[in-house]
Amino acid sequence: MPSPDLGKMALRELIKTTLWPVLPKPWNSPDMEFHYGLWQGVSALYSESGRQLGEENTRPFALNHHIPAETIACRYDGSRAGRSINLSALRTAMKNFDAALSITQAVKDHHVSRKQSGEPIGLWDLYIISRASIALIAYSLRSHNDGQPVATVSDALTSQFQFISGVFMICRDMMENARGLIFSNQQLCAQELYHYADQNGLFVSFNGMACAGSTRKVLEFLEFCNRNEACPPTASSCLHEIVATPEDWFEYALATIELDCFVEQERLSRVGQNMSRGNEKSAADIYRDVGRYVRSLMLAPDYIAQHHSVFEDDALLRQNRILEILGQKRIRKLPARHVASRLY
Repeated sequence: MPSPDLGKMALRELIKTTLWPVLPKPWNSPDMEFHYGLWQGVSALYSESGRQLGEENTRPFALNHHIPAETIACRYDGSRAGRSINLSALRTAMKNFDAALSITQAVKDHHVSRKQSGEPIGLWDLYIISRASIALIAYSLRSHNDGQPVATVSDALTSQFQFISGVFMICRDMMENARGLIFSNQQLCAQELYHYADQNGLFVSFNGMACAGSTRKVLEFLEFCNRNEACPPTASSCLHEIVATPEDWFEYALATIELDCFVEQERLSRVGQNMSRGNEKSAADIYRDVGRYVRSLMLAPDYIAQHHSVFEDDALLRQNRILEILGQKRIRKLPARHVASRLY
């Protein structure tokens, strides 16, 4: 009788060779940005090292292959202590730490060039920088979608994706829970960001796995994201190895982030989380304010001024603008099931 491990490996191989080719791929969906969002849209892709970008957090779960990994117990204090960490993914990430910093610096440089000169990088900026980083993968894939098999993502870009996703999750948690820290675009130091993540369980995934990496390295990356220094000449060149036209990628990123803020504001309003408490803002208020900030950074935000009374019409307008940036055909409507999956 085969061992349970061999049975699981055989099942994974069966899924990969039979179901994977016929399952819907988020990155091939015309309304990927609306239906799945950036993170879910690319998290099932594979890196050069043969691991999925989202690891065990890969969404949709139908595309999660549960790739075996070497794990060890986390030895760092706080909410991670004693929990399993993915050592296989960590090894690859640490080999590419400097390359991930270069990519992050290049993304920051594009963002800072749109901001008013001299303004520090605040929490709204970190949210945009993290989402724009994830958009690098989505844009490079969707702007060259010619029906060919999906290429693997470089280990450097995969590592940056995994590092910056933590920043995204910190900001998203603050927004969804209407934390006063993110009511305005204020700046938090690396230690404050780390403490927030630790205290609010953001270092632990749904399956109990802990964020890998030493406290020192996590703080180093968070501190790097907060720096306002100008991009060195060699940093921005790495973008041209990922996307042919960085300006188009960044406009795509902003349009996608604004769409998500618009959808989240509507979702929160429909589930009754749009009520302010006294002088405090609601989660819907925060998404509205961040969406306005994103629009102020766009080169061509005029299309959003065409306001409709029906949510689906405004969402479709935004999705079609994204498709226009990608050089793809417009769509006539958003499937009702996709609207329902995002709003309820």
